[in-house]
Amino acid sequence: MTKTRIKIALPTIATRSEAEAVMNELALAANNRRKLISRLDAVLLAAQEKEAPGIAACDAVIKAQSDALRAWAEANPAEFGKKKSIEFFAGTLGFRTSTPKLALLSRAWNWDKVLATLKASPLYQKFIRTKEEVDKESILAEAAAHPCFDAGYMGLKVVQDESFYVEPALTETEVAS
Repeated sequence: MTKTRIKIALPTIATRSEAEAVMNELALAANNRRKLISRLDAVLLAAQEKEAPGIAACDAVIKAQSDALRAWAEANPAEFGKKKSIEFFAGTLGFRTSTPKLALLSRAWNWDKVLATLKASPLYQKFIRTKEEVDKESILAEAAAHPCFDAGYMGLKVVQDESFYVEPALTETEVAS
């Protein structure tokens, strides 16, 4: 299988006036793109507004019927047998068991109090995390504050990338009504 490589010939810009002309074309394309996106957004908004009442009506029916089916399922556990779901012709209903999670025992507890209780007992200290990590922000702040700071002995260096950007001057975009 042979891959064909397509090369795009970039325009060669030799003078500042040529660069100005290319930038003008870029700005024109960017402004046209914004106008087209604005028109698309207006069409999408109109379609959403047109269909919103129907969607809301469907949502109301789905909520009401789901609530009715849940009430029936909770009132008739014998229908499930040993299973957690029942398959009907038009769909399946049932109960899902979520993954285990921890919750506070009562309002008298908060996570700080739980942590203090764990710290107080040697038996429960194994449930406390300690996370060691490099404080990158402090190292960068030290390097910024002291130009002679050398992070090399730590196996680090402070780097800053420089990237090229083009920012066209954009005009106001009218919204189609």
